[in-house]
Amino acid sequence: MNIARTIVLFLVLVVFLIGGAFWLRSAYFDGGEAAEETLFQPANSRGDPLFGVYEGKAPCEDCNALKIGLALYRDDKTWAPTTYKLVRVYVGKNNDRVVNEGVWKVDGEVEGYPDAVVYELASSAPGEFESFWAINDDLLMILDEDGKPRVGNAGFGYLLNRTR
Repeated sequence: MNIARTIVLFLVLVVFLIGGAFWLRSAYFDGGEAAEETLFQPANSRGDPLFGVYEGKAPCEDCNALKIGLALYRDDKTWAPTTYKLVRVYVGKNNDRVVNEGVWKVDGEVEGYPDAVVYELASSAPGEFESFWAINDDLLMILDEDGKPRVGNAGFGYLLNRTR
């Protein structure tokens, strides 16, 4: 009977510890995945579904790092590109979110890669974040204003990874 009681108490303790860990994660990390869900919705305001979310960290001249998140949406029936949401956080400078939204299209080219697929943010995006080379389904490389891949440094690069 003592063994059964000990096992039950052990299981209750494990459940409380796991629950506490999840609570601590959500409290300490600004909502965990819930914050990401709020930032990049599964559909845009027109109801178009999320095509993908890409995130990464890039070099920054006047801050510690530049966190970049890009959500792309497509038409539910034709899969034609519709809208995007670009979010940047200048870590160590002001940590505020800078958000740009608009429409995007598949267009452009990459020097030396004639078959490259390039996503162009067509409205309200800053010049240094208008073009993204879709290397494959999971990787986007940020291109410069001349359509060439941007070069990072030893700590950060201009490659965004698909997170959803």
